[in-house]
Amino acid sequence: MLLLTPLDPAPRPDTDLGAVTRDLLDSLKARGRWDVVHASITCLQDVETALFEHQPDVVFNACESVGGRSADEPEVPHLLERLGVPFTGSSSSCLRLCLDKFDTSSALARAGVPVPATYRAGVPLPASPFPLIVKPEREDGSVGIDADSVVHDAASLSRKVAGLAADGRPAVLQQYIDGREVALALLGGTNPRVLSPGEILYDADAFSGRPRILTYASKWDETSVDYVGTRSTEAALSPELHRRLSVLARRAAAALGMRDYGRIDFRVDRSGRAFVIDANPNCDLSRDGGFMLAAKRSGLDHGQVVATLVTGALARAGAPARAAAR
Repeated sequence: MLLLTPLDPAPRPDTDLGAVTRDLLDSLKARGRWDVVHASITCLQDVETALFEHQPDVVFNACESVGGRSADEPEVPHLLERLGVPFTGSSSSCLRLCLDKFDTSSALARAGVPVPATYRAGVPLPASPFPLIVKPEREDGSVGIDADSVVHDAASLSRKVAGLAADGRPAVLQQYIDGREVALALLGGTNPRVLSPGEILYDADAFSGRPRILTYASKWDETSVDYVGTRSTEAALSPELHRRLSVLARRAAAALGMRDYGRIDFRVDRSGRAFVIDANPNCDLSRDGGFMLAAKRSGLDHGQVVATLVTGALARAGAPARAAAR
C-alpha cells in the first residue's frame, strides 16, 4: 500500500499535514495487514515515480493539495483514475465539484437539499439580499474568512469582494443563516453510516455584536479570541432533527458523488430549518480532527476507520481485502 501525502513548500497551519501523516502511518502499520510505504509529493511527477517504484495494490490518498495549491486537489485522484490504480476517498469529479462553492450549492439545490441562496460575485443580486457571507469560491479550511466576511450593505460587500480579488480569490456570496452550526460525518460507500453529530459552540462574550462564524483564526490561530471562543462538541439533537439531518446528509453526499468518508455542515435556524452550508469530501483524518472525533463518539477507533477506507477502495477495484495483505 502506498500512502500519498502532500509536501507544501511553504506550509500554513491549514496545509501542514504532519499530524495527519503520523496518525495514518501509525494506524496503517499497526493493523499488521499491509506493507505500507509513504511518499510525500510536491507534483504529479512525484506520484508517477512512487507508483512505478512501489507498484501498490492500493493508494491511500491523503492529498488535500499539490505543491501547496488547494485548487489542484483533484489532480492526484484524476491521475490514479487514468492509471487504473484503486485509491481511498472521493473521485476527482467529486473533489472538483466540491472545490467550487457555487457549483456545490447548485448541485445540492437540484437534488432537493436546502441550501442558502448563493450567488457568484458580480452578478445582479435580488432586492434586500443581506446579510450575506462572502467566501473565497475555491478554498477550504476557512481560508479568507474573517470577522468582516458577513456583510450588511453594498459598500461592505464591495470592499470584501475586492479584498479577496486582490489576493487572487474570486468570491461567492451566500445568504447568512444565523443559528446552530452542526456537522455530520459520513463513513462508507453507497449507504454511508452517519456518525455522531458535532456542533460548534460560540462563546457569547467573544462573539458579542458580531456574527457567529468559523473564521480562519477560529481554526488555526490558538492565540486569537476566535479560537478561544469556539468549541467543538457532540451535538444534542432531538430525534426528529437528527433523523432529518441524517437524511439530508446522505442525500447531499449522493448528489455530490462523495464516497468513503466526508462531512456535511449545516446551519439550523431558529425556526428549525436546516441548510447545508458546506461539504467536505476530503476532511482532516488526524486523531484530533472533527471526523475522527465523531468516529470515536460512535465507537470506532482510528485504525478501524482507516481499515474501512482501504477495504472500500479495494472492493471498488474488484479486489478482495486480502489482496493487499502480505
